[in-house]
Amino acid sequence: MQRLFFVRHGKTEYNLANRVQGGAIDSPLLEQSKKDAVKTGAVLNSYGIKQIIASPQKRVVDTTKLITSQFQHPYTIHYVEEYKEFGYGKWEGAYIPDFEKEEPELFFNLLHRPDLYDPNEFSGETYQQLIHRGTKTVTEAIKQFPDQDLLFVGHSITTTATLSSLLGKELKAIRSQTPLENTSISVLHYQNKSFSLDSWNQTGHLC
Repeated sequence: MQRLFFVRHGKTEYNLANRVQGGAIDSPLLEQSKKDAVKTGAVLNSYGIKQIIASPQKRVVDTTKLITSQFQHPYTIHYVEEYKEFGYGKWEGAYIPDFEKEEPELFFNLLHRPDLYDPNEFSGETYQQLIHRGTKTVTEAIKQFPDQDLLFVGHSITTTATLSSLLGKELKAIRSQTPLENTSISVLHYQNKSFSLDSWNQTGHLC
């Protein structure tokens, strides 16, 4: 059995300011989140994970470096372009309440009905596109590093959509899980070409 660990990046200034933070922009980690990333690394160190797959966006790069600062074993970080966050087109960086006010139906579908979400008018990314690249990242890593535990460090929506899809959820239910907290840990098991959920959104290590 192969264990797949998934961590969301630390909380950023844009997260705090309630702004859209997708695949085209970044903002700095908060000081508390840097400490939380170190706590996450201290927990993950005990698993001896040697292969880390991460988004190349700065908030994830910084989180990954803080996590691995606690590792007492050799490891390699692989930055994968296709593991970036959901693309929001012209809404990147926007104040989220403004997005909801100007596009109420679209915003509702973004959160609750991914099967009806259509971002083409503002050059955003579809859930189908996100799921394709997210699941590809995971399955290719499994092929590259068979029988090894893996750590994926990424983003909220990318991780949620990817894991939900790998677990067989329909598109309309792809966001039915509890939203992922920053520096939370989720774990899938992979065995006999099948995925199962071990844990979702663990945050006890941050206390």
